Amino acid sequence: MDDQVTGVARQGVGRVQDAVGGLTGDSATQIKGKLNQAAGGAQRAYGKLTDDVRDRLEGALDTVRGGVHERLDTVETYVKDKPLPAVAIAAAVGIVLGLLLRGRSRTVYLRDPR
Repeated sequence: MDDQVTGVARQGVGRVQDAVGGLTGDSATQIKGKLNQAAGGAQRAYGKLTDDVRDRLEGALDTVRGGVHERLDTVETYVKDKPLPAVAIAAAVGIVLGLLLRGRSRTVYLRDPR
């Protein structure tokens, strides 16, 4: 939002500079005004884009949070209804993860040259 406001303000300053330069015949002021208008427009567009992206990401994050909460509720219900199978599943997952994450042994065995 800040970039949008700053961009609009800069565009306004550029318009005033352009008009003053045109009235006084000062081409340097007129050019500065046109540059400020262009830069202000770009800054305003950038601000709008970043605000839109932020809003979409927040919406997606809210959707993901809702899905996670639903899944957690489902798991909680399953664990309450069937505690023994839940413990067995958790143990199996732990063993599989342990095997996957442990990696290979880094020990190097040298052969006897005999």
